[in-house]
Amino acid sequence: MVEVEKELALLEQALATGVSGEQRRVQTALLRETERAQRAVAAGWEPFEPAAGWHWGNVEDPRALHRRVRALPWVAAVVAGVVLGMRWEWLAAAATAGVLLLGLQAALGELTGTSEDVRVFNAPMPAQAVLAYRRAKDSGLFDTFVVYSPRAEDFRPVETAQAPSLGLLDPVLAGRIGRHSFLIAQWDLAKDLA
Repeated sequence: MVEVEKELALLEQALATGVSGEQRRVQTALLRETERAQRAVAAGWEPFEPAAGWHWGNVEDPRALHRRVRALPWVAAVVAGVVLGMRWEWLAAAATAGVLLLGLQAALGELTGTSEDVRVFNAPMPAQAVLAYRRAKDSGLFDTFVVYSPRAEDFRPVETAQAPSLGLLDPVLAGRIGRHSFLIAQWDLAKDLA
């Protein structure tokens, strides 16, 4: 808590100096992020740093529309067809535009590196962790939620649908606000299975 308060004071001082342009935008964004971190601490979530070498993955698939992206051009084509009076040439043009947009999105993802290493937690989460996750999500404070675990088998790339085998080491659920992580829940798999 003291660290967050110190960071907040430094950011407020920096803004008070009258910085402008890009530096003001960056300072303002950091100030908002730090204020949310302060509210998270005040709400009872402790700052958290995972153990070095632990693996992590998102609680939910972070991609837009998750796995439904492939259906988007067809949905867009049907909607465009209805709006444009079901003219087949317009329907074909809308489907083509949708496919091109998806291709552009995939190509840009490859160029920017955003399509790599997207992993999702894919192991059992006990009821108390799910309830803690819902409470944290409903707070609106956190940007994303991730699970940290010492076992790589607890995660899957978003392209595959294979579930890992259950192990014996216990994962931790954390909420992220920018570069800050907060402990949402931790569990004991052996106890939960008993």
